[in-house]
Amino acid sequence: MGRLSTMHLSYRHTYQGSTDAVVSLMANADFITDVAEHSGATSHTVRIEGATTHMEMALEAPSDVAKFVGKTIHVTQRLAWGPADSQGVRRGTVDFGVAGMPVNVSAAAVLTPTGPDSCVGTYDGDLNVRIPLVGKKVETLVAPSINDAFAGLERRADEWLSR
Repeated sequence: MGRLSTMHLSYRHTYQGSTDAVVSLMANADFITDVAEHSGATSHTVRIEGATTHMEMALEAPSDVAKFVGKTIHVTQRLAWGPADSQGVRRGTVDFGVAGMPVNVSAAAVLTPTGPDSCVGTYDGDLNVRIPLVGKKVETLVAPSINDAFAGLERRADEWLSR
């Protein structure tokens, strides 16, 4: 088994909606489809189970990554939220994987109210790559795509929450 290469990831999103509104949005199949389409997915599937969202999508691999994985990468995403605590804080997890590759992201997610109709989402976790010899290189090639995915989620949520 190859050496594990790990890169810490941290994101902070500001949402114009309550923590419940954001969780509801992220468990909306139409919203998740919109996120997939705006990310350039060539195909995708969405499954919602309560406050847990599962998405699988095919994306064109960035040219630097295509050398290792081929023209298309198949990404799985799982976003799960727990109930609100007494202050309205919601905790959850975000997991990404790349089919057929020992690459995954696992992050803790926290939605914290900042007002009656606003909250901050923080996502802290790690990008893990287990590929002999080139794990660190693949990590630096994959990280921008993960950054784009988190940024795209925030952009699309801003659009949907402002409706």
